[in-house]
Amino acid sequence: MVIVRADGTTAAPSPPGSTGAGAEEPAVRTTKDWQLSLHLVEERDTTRVHAVLDADGAVLHSDAYARRNPLDDPAPAVGDEFAVGRALIDLGHQLLRAGTRHATGSAEE
Repeated sequence: MVIVRADGTTAAPSPPGSTGAGAEEPAVRTTKDWQLSLHLVEERDTTRVHAVLDADGAVLHSDAYARRNPLDDPAPAVGDEFAVGRALIDLGHQLLRAGTRHATGSAEE
């Protein structure tokens, strides 16, 4: 269970048995909303995706695509899933590289 305050901060409830005076204050957390936008375009046997992640002002972009094998039956939903999945994997890699740079203070990945 998490307590969400009106100002957007959250706190974990006190552990069982820690009531009354001397009990530790619950940890205070701040919530954040990151915005993810996915733009899909289908052209014949190709699905292209442009993904944009606004991570608290740091904006990351990814372009990915999926192409249907001409021997397979058309299944647009499958192309969407592969293309979006690839874009999200790329965004995840970008976030990990950025986190590594910020944690180490290094330009190396």
